[in-house]
Amino acid sequence: MTKTANVKTASKDVYTEAARQLLQGGLVVVQTRTNYNLICDPRNAAAIERVFQIKKRTKFGPLLILIDAVEDALQFGALPFGYSVNDLHRIWPSELTIIMNKKYPFPSALTLGLDTLGISCQGDSDVREVIRQFGFPVAATSANLSGQGDIFVDLDKAVEDLGDDVDLIIDGGQESAAARSSSPDKSNSIIDITFERPYLVRKGLVSVERISHCFTDLEIDTACYQAKLKQRVSKLHAEAESLSS
Repeated sequence: MTKTANVKTASKDVYTEAARQLLQGGLVVVQTRTNYNLICDPRNAAAIERVFQIKKRTKFGPLLILIDAVEDALQFGALPFGYSVNDLHRIWPSELTIIMNKKYPFPSALTLGLDTLGISCQGDSDVREVIRQFGFPVAATSANLSGQGDIFVDLDKAVEDLGDDVDLIIDGGQESAAARSSSPDKSNSIIDITFERPYLVRKGLVSVERISHCFTDLEIDTACYQAKLKQRVSKLHAEAESLSS
């Protein structure tokens, strides 16, 4: 570790401390089943802004939320017609983020103004224990500086990049499921179900075959998704400019 940081070994007391930090608007680094993630209270606009600042984020990249139980997704995201909670149970818990229509009134900064929200229910992990102590989902992003691509972020990388800029770093004490996996894609897989068909956003630990089995008619060409997203973001910017003029 190349920077002095507030690193503490995972324990129930440390999970409780993390929850307290989040309630106070603090930022915490914690291990998920994939990367170490930087988390904050998704209801706190100032904390969200601080996340973007310390990551030095320059690209378009909304935060996602991590939930404890599958059913929690329906409190925060709305499923399009034709989908049900049973579809979510078929694929979750797993290392998959699903982009849904935003239902909960989170600060617009969380999703960068979009009416969609990435939600993930990974299952047993240190971050899940923090969520349970916190009593609410957490906003999350990888615990490294922006602009490095979809790299694997372990504890050393998180400390090197974010170190003293966060309030607490929880050392999970062992490698994550992603670190132990032989897959070259060690991040969450991501799909978007808010268009006319489900789109693959990013390949990850959950195979395309498994996702396709649960979400039929999946478009696996990520370039198609990027074109769809670009249209959506351009429309959002145009509407914002129209309102400000």
